[in-house]
Amino acid sequence: MSRDPSQDVDSSKENRSKLKIQSQLPLRAVGIETRRERKNFSDLPPQNYLHIWWARRPTPATRLALLGSILPDSVEEDTLLKWMGITPDNKPPEKTISEHVRHKLETEDQRSGRVYDHYGYRKSYKNLPMGDMDEIHQLAEDTWGGELPTVLDATAGGGSIPFESVRYGFPTIANELNPVASVILRSVLELPRVDGDLSNEIREWGEEINKRVREEVGDLFPNPTGKKSLNRVWAHTITCPDCGLTLPLSPNWWIERNSDIAVKPSVNDVDDSVEFEIVNLSSNDEDFNPSNGSVSYGKGECLRCGVTIEGDEVKRQAQEEGMGTQVFAIEMKDINSGSNSYRAPSDAEFEAIQKASELVDSDPDISTFLTKEIPSGNKTSEPIRYGVTEWRDMFVDRQLLTHYTYLQKYREVKEEILNQHEEDVGEVILTFLALAADKALDYNSKLASWHNGRAVVRNTFERHDFSFKWSFAESNLTAEGTGYEWVLDSIVEVYEELVELSGHSKAETSVMQGDAANLRIDDGEVEVIVLDPPYYDNVMYAELSDFFYVWMKEYLGDVYPEFFGSELTEKEAEAVANPSKFDDIAGKEQSKSKLAKDDYEGKMTNIFAELNRVLDDNGVFTLMFTHKKTEAWDTLTKSLIQAGFIVTATHPVSTENPNSLHQAGQNAAESTILLTSEKRQSETDDYTLWSDIKKETQQVARERARELDESEVKFAKVDVILASFGPTLEVFTKEYPVVDDEGNEVSPQTALDEARGAVRDYFIDKYLNEGVRDIDPKSEWYILSWLVFEAQRFPYDEARRLAIGVGEDLDSLKKTNRMWRKKSGDVLLRPHGDRVRDVNKDKDNRSGRKPVDPDALSFSTALDKVHAAMHVYDVKGATETWNWMNDRNCGSDPAFKATLEALLRVLPHGHDDWELARDLAAGETGDLLDLELDGDIFKDDEEEEFQGRLKDF
Repeated sequence: MSRDPSQDVDSSKENRSKLKIQSQLPLRAVGIETRRERKNFSDLPPQNYLHIWWARRPTPATRLALLGSILPDSVEEDTLLKWMGITPDNKPPEKTISEHVRHKLETEDQRSGRVYDHYGYRKSYKNLPMGDMDEIHQLAEDTWGGELPTVLDATAGGGSIPFESVRYGFPTIANELNPVASVILRSVLELPRVDGDLSNEIREWGEEINKRVREEVGDLFPNPTGKKSLNRVWAHTITCPDCGLTLPLSPNWWIERNSDIAVKPSVNDVDDSVEFEIVNLSSNDEDFNPSNGSVSYGKGECLRCGVTIEGDEVKRQAQEEGMGTQVFAIEMKDINSGSNSYRAPSDAEFEAIQKASELVDSDPDISTFLTKEIPSGNKTSEPIRYGVTEWRDMFVDRQLLTHYTYLQKYREVKEEILNQHEEDVGEVILTFLALAADKALDYNSKLASWHNGRAVVRNTFERHDFSFKWSFAESNLTAEGTGYEWVLDSIVEVYEELVELSGHSKAETSVMQGDAANLRIDDGEVEVIVLDPPYYDNVMYAELSDFFYVWMKEYLGDVYPEFFGSELTEKEAEAVANPSKFDDIAGKEQSKSKLAKDDYEGKMTNIFAELNRVLDDNGVFTLMFTHKKTEAWDTLTKSLIQAGFIVTATHPVSTENPNSLHQAGQNAAESTILLTSEKRQSETDDYTLWSDIKKETQQVARERARELDESEVKFAKVDVILASFGPTLEVFTKEYPVVDDEGNEVSPQTALDEARGAVRDYFIDKYLNEGVRDIDPKSEWYILSWLVFEAQRFPYDEARRLAIGVGEDLDSLKKTNRMWRKKSGDVLLRPHGDRVRDVNKDKDNRSGRKPVDPDALSFSTALDKVHAAMHVYDVKGATETWNWMNDRNCGSDPAFKATLEALLRVLPHGHDDWELARDLAAGETGDLLDLELDGDIFKDDEEEEFQGRLKDF
């Protein structure tokens, strides 16, 4: 039977106060502080430098989610910000903290000193309200029935959420399926609080390991007289199928681009090889361009015969014969002056490389080490297609031998460490030394590349993938002052900072390793859950972390036997949308992506159901979510509903990108949405008719859009749309289950589409001229794309949904109308130059690919007509354009004028089309059109930012 929505029971909790996260939050200041934390990547919280882990959350948003979910709404905004570590000591008494922080951001470029002196406080992650901790705990106890609430993060990953919980002294449970992340969690949450400061012990044992490794393999890195060798740059090689040359593959030959230093290849015809010399282009006038490498887009180009070697042939050789490798440059440091230079490899270098290979082949332990095949997967397919089929293949022989030697010396000292120290102290030392080994692996593999702009080695996981590197870098880990010494210094520094930040805490802490859908926690044991879940298909954690797991198991398998019982990390239980899991079962009926989506949804439902079980009936669950794909929101909402939750609050926390997205040319704004839920108190067989709540979902979405758009935070419009999903989901989950008039279940996706449409209409009403609603839907889509996404490039999924909203097919807009093109899976809007044929060319010589004929007297869309006018103005000038427009009645064409005015409102002022639109609306042609335009439209961005761009805070 149908349920009357007005009769719903109030979901507020009788036994505790309303929480701060369920009321107004200081989003402005938190967004600015998030921007500050992320702006300088050399000054992030220490866990970011401990070990690679993906998609860590920033501290300000994490603290807001945590404290907001624990403390009552009676806490004042300034008090909350102070407790979050935003503590300016130069704030005028008449200003709030939010006002002060906003003013300091606006004047940051005018400062004369350090950034933190300007703001009046260091980054918030460095600050903790130790003097107020008793008050915080008392408030928390009063709110939660006399005891501090237990905080759970069931997919804890790199530990950002539980680390802050521990620092604030709350009982904390951190669960993680992945063993690599579980070790990270132990290292972040528990080990820094063992027996004071053990940094000296970690350093001393690390130096002992390094000393023994140097004695054994240091001679494999020959040093010329007066110099020490540091890093090497290598290339993969194949054989030219036409002339037989052993061809090194590199996309360019730069070594230090800013200093004009490169390597110049030359062919040795005697032995079909390529040799190299170091050249300085600033003093060398030879006709050599280092930017022209020997491989591009997967195709090789022979340096001798010039033949193009197709990508299929490159892969065939890699898979059937195996690629070779060749070192071509060595970085050196002068022992006396300390200056760096480069040299081509010498005979001694080639002999050392050969010796390393012989040692690997002759040692039965090393020759069989890491021979386990790399399983095929979504990300592992990248190296596999180029012949990297075993984990040992990730390294050249000298890299493998060096890493193996560090492992052996670690094993040698392990027994000594355990004999000389208590067990818990020994665990700390051994764990951090193992993490140092992992950092060395990250910076010394065939997937670690050379950054020729900064002249440094990039780490293996600079991105979230296993992208194959044609040329790569080798670090000399045994070099003094760098290599392993740098790695050890880094790890010890991280440990010391972790001790400094959390060593005071007496919080009861538990790190669990296992499936979040099967927690070893009693029913109702947890009062607060704060979760940053796996994001759909964003990161394939298990596949990527296997790179470290196979080594970490060798280092720590007996220290944490409960973590390392399997050969590789768990893939089947992992909650990610991984299409590769379904390679063998997908077919015409169901695609891999659909099966992956269903699998992810099922796993998230199971996780949320388990969280419902362990959550106290009075408890709260706050989810941190950043994914922009609507289907990911749909999946998440379905999972929450099916697990028995209702959404009670949502808040967008902007990362406040300091650069205009228009300047970047891509919609990359990020907001973390805090989505707070509570347990549904009772299940019902009644249902709600969609027609009864449809209007309400539209109204709450529009109202949230208006609220955010008019606030001082100035969110990007795409983030306003995402934020509007929150109140829409509040309505939808409260009234669940929802059916249409025929009794069919209505999905959350339907409600989200209504929210998007309502916000779109709000934007049109507020920002665009009235005539836009009367133009053709194709032109409307183009204008709305610029308005909503505030960039030329944006996600395909969102573009498709916007097209549906105006009754158009996105692919038709591409193929027939050429309004956009694809770029790396995104939509890239085409300017007029990509769409209009050249009026100066004979008709027979004009590009048939461009759909707009400037000689036409009528046009299928208003945008076509405007773009044609832009083209004529650009190539023939104002007078010819006046005649052209007069012949086509542009002055009396409301669709033409409405489209031109709308483009003036939505295009960024630096865009060529905006400048042409401005010229059309002014002067001779402007007199013909007689547009009534607000003068602010023509102001430069620097004078006053126009509505269509993301305002900087």
